[in-house]
Amino acid sequence: MERETRLQLKPFRSAAEHIDGAWWPRSRHLVDELPGLVATVSERLGPVVMIGYRRNGWDETPALVEIAGHTVELLGFTSDEPASVILIGEDGRHITLHVIRPDTSQQVARQALDEARGTADASSAPVSVPAVAKSVADVAEKLARHEGRGDPERTAQIMRWCEEAARQFVDAPVQAFVPILVEHIVRNRMMESRVESASPVTHPAVAPTR
Repeated sequence: MERETRLQLKPFRSAAEHIDGAWWPRSRHLVDELPGLVATVSERLGPVVMIGYRRNGWDETPALVEIAGHTVELLGFTSDEPASVILIGEDGRHITLHVIRPDTSQQVARQALDEARGTADASSAPVSVPAVAKSVADVAEKLARHEGRGDPERTAQIMRWCEEAARQFVDAPVQAFVPILVEHIVRNRMMESRVESASPVTHPAVAPTR
């Protein structure tokens, strides 16, 4: 029961979202924390074959780990986003979780877990699960088409972000899952840029001309 209280999954992920819930690990040692997490999500994903994680906030982590008799690839990435982990199943299905710092107080952590539950309003549920992109180029094209807003400069920016994110994974052992990680990183960058562009700009006072 304790394991369940440290993980909160949304009933579904809408098309506009890319986070499936939140996880509150007990420590900064990822290898020790993963077996319980993988066991909890295995019913939804099946066997987990790769886990992507934002390096910030974790102790040194190996590239491979044995979980429940299966070898799981651990692939760290750098990003300015909040801490996250992405668990990927054999067929490309994946769960992306916001990571609550282990040293977070119980009250704050419980509140974050409650907020991660999201809405259970079935009217906003997605009609179908989108197909996983087959390549980084597919990801770039999809994001540029949906988020470029017909602006060539914005489209070029998104394409550049995808290329930059992909460079982190040139040595990834399983290239088939790299597009999932790239899309996650770039979607976060797009969200941040939208927030920044929506923020009011304060202009310095200009002295009246005489």
